[in-house]
Amino acid sequence: MALLTREDWRRHSPVAWMCLGALLGCAALFWFMDRTGAALGTLAALVGCLGLILPPRERMAMLPRRVRRLPRVLDAAPVLATLLSCPGYGLGWFHGANPYDEIVHLLNGVLAGAVFAALLEAEGKDRGWRRRAWLGLGFGLALAVGWEVFEWATGLIGGPWDTATDILLTTAGAALGAAWVGPLRLHRAQRADRALAH
Repeated sequence: MALLTREDWRRHSPVAWMCLGALLGCAALFWFMDRTGAALGTLAALVGCLGLILPPRERMAMLPRRVRRLPRVLDAAPVLATLLSCPGYGLGWFHGANPYDEIVHLLNGVLAGAVFAALLEAEGKDRGWRRRAWLGLGFGLALAVGWEVFEWATGLIGGPWDTATDILLTTAGAALGAAWVGPLRLHRAQRADRALAH
């Protein structure tokens, strides 16, 4: 059997592929702007995103069932998160008197929370928006603290106020994404995935 069958390709999210195209466009733009490091970093991120969305996870028995049942529309989430961050790193927008860093942390939190909600409800059990929000809050806090530790370890971190704000916004975004975005998207995406499977 081929690594990727025609059915596997049909399941892929067109939105994720459009975002990958935009990410490739960012890499080309950085290259032409003579920002070689940003272009290569963006290409490396693109390869990482491909590694997440290309495998036929629906057929991969070694993966947890929840991961196999994750709607393909959510493949766009890590690519969108990367796309949102690109100008920050490539054009230096994270460093300046603008709200860009805060917006990215909030939106990436929402994206992560939506994926988390879909993993929670992959078995079809609705936990209710309040429970999803509390679970998303815990998940967002862990994610935000982990990211800030990474920033500290790599020297990307700002001051204490920046760190506290980043943690707060990522956590709030994840709670919002888990409570609100997750269920709205989940039922539509599951229907679309079932239609593609038949």
